[in-house]
Amino acid sequence: MDPTGEDLIGATEAASRLGLSRTTLYDWAARNTLITWRSTKRRLNIPAGQIVGPGRAADGLAEIVDVVGEPELAWTFLSQEWPFEDGVVRPIERLQSGGLDEVLSAAAGFGSTLI
Repeated sequence: MDPTGEDLIGATEAASRLGLSRTTLYDWAARNTLITWRSTKRRLNIPAGQIVGPGRAADGLAEIVDVVGEPELAWTFLSQEWPFEDGVVRPIERLQSGGLDEVLSAAAGFGSTLI
C-alpha cells in the first residue's frame, strides 16, 4: 500500500487487469496514460484505483501529471479528499465520473500550495 492507503500493484498485475501486454503498459506509463513511478530500478508502482476496467484507465491522467509535475505527487492529489463545488470527494472519483475540467482546476490549486 502507498501512504494514502491505496493498493499499489506491479506491471504484471496491472497489465492483467487492463488486458494489455506489458509492452503496451510500459508505453502507457511513459505517456502518463497510466500513473506509475519506480520504487526500485526494476519495480513500477501502479495505483490500482486508476484502472477503470479492461483496456481503460481513468481519463485525463496525463493532464493531471502535467499540471502537478510528477506522477507520484499527482497520485497523492488524486487519492486524497478535495473540496469541490458540490462536496468533498477524491479527485480520482471525480475523474472517473467525467469531471476532468474540475479536477484540472483543483490540481492547479494543489500544485500552487506546494510552491
